[in-house]
Amino acid sequence: MSAGRRRAGRLLFALALVLGGVAVVLPTGTGSAGAAADGLTRSVTAERYAIDADGTRTRISRNQVTLHVSQATDLRGRQEIHVTWEGAIPTGAVVADPNSSEGRNQEYPFVLLQCRGVDAAKVPKGQARLTPETCWTQTSPERYLAAASSTPSWRFDAYAAASARGPVVGEPADLPESCAKLAQPSTAHWLPFRAAGGTTYYGGPDPDAGCTPTAPESDSAERGGVPSNTTYGITGTDGKGVADFAVWTKAENASLGCSATVACSLVAVPVVGLSCDAFGTTLPAGRPQTTKAGAPLTEAQLAAADTTCRRTGSYAGGEPATTRSSDQAVRGNLWWSESNWRNRISVPLSFAPTAEVCPSESAETPLELMGSVTLNELTASWRPKFCTTKSLYSFTHVQQAESLARSLLERGEISGAFSSAPQAGGYQRPVAQAPIAFGGFAVAFTIDGADKQRKESLRLNARLIAKLLSASYPATSFVRGGHAGLEENPYNLTVDPEFQALNPGIPESTTLESAAALQVFSSNSDLVWALTRWIDADPEARAWLDGTPDPWGMKVNPAYKGLDLPVESWPLLDEYVAPQWYIDQNACYRNSPTPYLQLVANPLSGLSAVSLNLQFASSAVATVCRYDGFDHTTLPLRTEGRQAVGHRFVLGLVSLSAARRYNLRTADLQTTSTVAPGATFANAEGRSFASPDTAGLEAAVALLKPDADAGTWVLDPTGLARGDGTKAYPGALPVYAVFPTSGVPSAVAGKLARFLCYAGGAGQQPGPANGALPAGYLPLTEANGFGAERTYLANAVVAVRTQKGAVPRLDAEAATSPTLAKACDFSTAAVPAPKPSATPGDSGAAPAVPPPAAAAPSSGGAGAAPVAAPVVEAQLRPTAGEESALGRVGLPTLVLLAALSALAGAVLRWLDLLRTALAAVWSVRPRRSR
Repeated sequence: MSAGRRRAGRLLFALALVLGGVAVVLPTGTGSAGAAADGLTRSVTAERYAIDADGTRTRISRNQVTLHVSQATDLRGRQEIHVTWEGAIPTGAVVADPNSSEGRNQEYPFVLLQCRGVDAAKVPKGQARLTPETCWTQTSPERYLAAASSTPSWRFDAYAAASARGPVVGEPADLPESCAKLAQPSTAHWLPFRAAGGTTYYGGPDPDAGCTPTAPESDSAERGGVPSNTTYGITGTDGKGVADFAVWTKAENASLGCSATVACSLVAVPVVGLSCDAFGTTLPAGRPQTTKAGAPLTEAQLAAADTTCRRTGSYAGGEPATTRSSDQAVRGNLWWSESNWRNRISVPLSFAPTAEVCPSESAETPLELMGSVTLNELTASWRPKFCTTKSLYSFTHVQQAESLARSLLERGEISGAFSSAPQAGGYQRPVAQAPIAFGGFAVAFTIDGADKQRKESLRLNARLIAKLLSASYPATSFVRGGHAGLEENPYNLTVDPEFQALNPGIPESTTLESAAALQVFSSNSDLVWALTRWIDADPEARAWLDGTPDPWGMKVNPAYKGLDLPVESWPLLDEYVAPQWYIDQNACYRNSPTPYLQLVANPLSGLSAVSLNLQFASSAVATVCRYDGFDHTTLPLRTEGRQAVGHRFVLGLVSLSAARRYNLRTADLQTTSTVAPGATFANAEGRSFASPDTAGLEAAVALLKPDADAGTWVLDPTGLARGDGTKAYPGALPVYAVFPTSGVPSAVAGKLARFLCYAGGAGQQPGPANGALPAGYLPLTEANGFGAERTYLANAVVAVRTQKGAVPRLDAEAATSPTLAKACDFSTAAVPAPKPSATPGDSGAAPAVPPPAAAAPSSGGAGAAPVAAPVVEAQLRPTAGEESALGRVGLPTLVLLAALSALAGAVLRWLDLLRTALAAVWSVRPRRSR
């Protein structure tokens, strides 16, 4: 071997050792904090056969079906995932609502189910094996089939075991006495549901009669509650389909029981129909199929069974369901049959751990923080990360009215508050109002167009929203005819010329009460404050509320004329009661004659209730009189409930993060208008609208202005009418962590400071995993325009740690302020901060907090705040995966380079030996004869 090769080999070996050593000391990245949603694609070849009496097998259909799923990891309860498919058989006998149990009677539906268990022959310890019995359906008819005939098609499934082809299959051994009173069918198939707790629910012919129980979450009458997520998906004539599938955790469905530790899957069953073996050629010898009485089926019965089992549908693809019966052999209610089940495509679902992973009992009480519903998705992501990270701690987020949280903080009853609106009159104790999130409100909608398909976009201005909130749409003819001030107003939003001009083509209906109000929640919230602040700042909306009719003559409800805005909760001011004839005919209303338009508005209990209604297109209008079967003496008014697909129209106020989590469509909001006041218009020309997307939020950052009185940055709504402000989303809303800077014990102060450090660091990395920034929030980075806010945040960390009463300045210079990394260095003692200003509430005048330095402890002169003993803690450092791209990909890259370097060095080192060995092999190999 030459000297050059020896040197090169040694260098490569040395390089391998160096790279391997760096890989060892490189911190391991989490990898999930910034991970994108993982789209998945799966395929199956779905075939259907028929077998003749002589055993001849004939193919009926063959389809290459492909499934696409938008996300399958880091999922959260009620989150919707987008599912598409192609190559399936077009669906016939199409129903309006594919999530209703009626969808089971469609021909060739693409059935989507959530099932507990692992779809594998070998199942990990502690997990269930996925079977049809572990798949969720909400109603009994989806799991129980019965027939007066001895030859229903499901008995002749060529792939079913002999035991599954009897006249009665799956019936519980000891039926309750109540079942004996029911008609006994000639054939029946029971598909029990095995719940997570081990209980088996048989369902059966009539659960309401007490025959056999169903799971607590079941609802055979589909009267209300959370609608089923079982989807009998509709495949178009092009073989393609789409659905938004809501996934459940045990919080939504305890019987299904899915969680971060209990394995579940999304299962897609492309119904292709039964593969028929009416003549029993696949059955064991001597095992003929019989009647319930035990008599073998006759030749005529077998021939009839063969005809029934081979049917391919009585509806054309895309044809709506009518009174004509669909073909049993290709219905969706046979999704569990082996012919269909064998073609299933299963996608394992991974759920992000919830705060349940936090110890229920510990020596340390969790830090309690209160306020802001806008932070719901953010704290749901951060809390499990905090309590499972050694350098952090457990905290709770009590979602309560921000105004209450601010008051409790002012009185010293809580350690920290989440808030967006300024404190009225300012804080009388020194606090830091540190920016931790930038989200906002959204007007979500579920609306069907003239084509009966869900609309994907909507435009609204502040005046239209003011109309919805102020009970200015009469909703019904008797209100319009009897309510003073509403006689000339359109019935609802759909027939308002202003709405039609901005959203042409949406069907009009004078009977749609749900289109007469915006669903909001009744509790106080900064979200409502932000919405009504935007309305108040809009010239058209403010003039209309003050009594100026819109260009078509619609007037504000007199009860709301001149209403002072903004408000934290929308008031119900209209007092119109329905006429006597209506009271006489509506027994429920007679029991409680509430002002009618208050029932139309019907504010809900909280933000989650609004988002649930928008997710499932449920009307909140509470004017329905329906006996519930329990107490006929009360007859309470009920909500209209879920609307039929093709006829949906609901709107509601939600947080932007909730809209993203639950896959809600959100309206574009008007920023400015150049249309002359009082002039009618037929389209959106002259008006600017902004979307609640990243671009809209980024543009809104420029509208944040420091407000010395508030001590925070506040969105300037007048900027929406100028320059790039016309591109800013009006619903943008910053959220601040309001933490005291004096009077807090050092241990608590350290936790509050660590919270701010996390919020400014790893907590701003977008992603679906716990600890990351969920969708619906704009990261607080300098690149996004938050330079001043990040400087404030670093100063806030120091002020909170030192507890000397310092109030950080909004205009502090970055050059004279600590970096966030320096402020969050907990390996050094907390740095003394300047004395508080004479007026702690005047944050604009308070001195900037100096950067940490190795200064001598303060002697604490007269009047100075008490100095707590320095606390030295381990430094809070993000993992490499949270800190940089190198941490996420560097470790595997270095290991690979080290291995390649070692291999190259070995080749150079032993190249001569390899040549000699190869030459020897060549010389002894057999030579081919010529």
